[in-house]
Amino acid sequence: MTGVQKVRLNSLNINIKNALVMGIIIAKNCPRTFGPKKKSSESRGVMSFTIRDSQIDTINVDVWGSDYFVMTIYNRFIVGDVVEIHSPKICVKSGANETFRPQVSSPFYLSINEGSSDVSTFSGDTYGAYLPLLHVPSKSSAGYCGLAEVMKFTEENGNIYVDLLVVVKSVQPVKMIKTKLGVEMPVRAVEIVDNTTPASLYLDMFDTDTIQRAEEWRPLGSVLFIADARVTWRGRGARAQVCGRSVVTHQPHTSDAEALRLYIQNQAAGGEAAAWAEWSGQRSSAASVAQVRDRLADGAPFCASLHALLTHLDLDDLINSTDNNSEELRVRFADYTGELTARLPTNILQNTFGYSAQQIKAMSSEERAAVRWRLLLEQCCAKLAATPPRLIVLSLRRANPADPISLY
Repeated sequence: MTGVQKVRLNSLNINIKNALVMGIIIAKNCPRTFGPKKKSSESRGVMSFTIRDSQIDTINVDVWGSDYFVMTIYNRFIVGDVVEIHSPKICVKSGANETFRPQVSSPFYLSINEGSSDVSTFSGDTYGAYLPLLHVPSKSSAGYCGLAEVMKFTEENGNIYVDLLVVVKSVQPVKMIKTKLGVEMPVRAVEIVDNTTPASLYLDMFDTDTIQRAEEWRPLGSVLFIADARVTWRGRGARAQVCGRSVVTHQPHTSDAEALRLYIQNQAAGGEAAAWAEWSGQRSSAASVAQVRDRLADGAPFCASLHALLTHLDLDDLINSTDNNSEELRVRFADYTGELTARLPTNILQNTFGYSAQQIKAMSSEERAAVRWRLLLEQCCAKLAATPPRLIVLSLRRANPADPISLY
């Protein structure tokens, strides 16, 4: 095409015609379809994606055209593809138009219109130079919000968008849900953690591209920087959500990201109870069963010290357990305010009785019963940690007269 000129993102202006813009896709939003204005017309659609061509310069791109054209572009390209955009219309951003799109450095956005402009895969000699840009956060990674702070938000705070630097703890399978309009759509939840609390938060994803990307995320090995995650409430407590404004950077190349990954891996080596015990320090205040249950209903993580009767502890439950790394026993406590069920990790069981899970399994029924009755139906002091609705025991021992008893 005659008159084509290659243009860097930092050199764009609205007077350039027949521009050729190259960059790597760092985010992509689902297409929307509009009904035809006339009966004889076909449906039209729009989608958008975000590209960058340097560590600093980013821009949003809109794709307009027939439903077929837009869906073809959407399905052809994914996050991480390096593309070249032919003859886009260079438009000045407006505030209303940018509310639900990723924040970018450029004062412009590019518009691709079917029939007058196009996008294709870039395969030039400099292709490899674009790939490291996929690991550069789209916003400054210094201003991210800790999960402990996110968990304090309430639904009354309204729409909240936060930047997060987190480690993937688990990737849940894809589920299908129905929208209010009765349309089925996929959703995937990813459990995320950071260094501000041992509690985990769930990150919900609804767009197909991010759901597929999550297949490559490794528990305790993948770090995510999420620009403009939306805080939502579904069930008890806050959740995060990837939305139209979000940009998810996998394995960001920053010192903070590497430090967080190493921290989480070290914490995981000691188990969940050890992580909670280190975090809680002196934060465990005395609480009754009723107070613990009330705080569980609030949805925020906490630690508490409970003085109560141990009413249920069945060591025979270990016999049917096969996973030595995640064994837990169900225990039950009671006081004058009610009853409460918690989970007792086997490493805490060993600290309490002096026997490992394997040693207890090797005992006879009579020997296990003798160990069990050391604490069963005794007044005990237990330190508890809650990631609602989950409640785990951090320590367990027989109570003594010096242990505080909540009067609530």
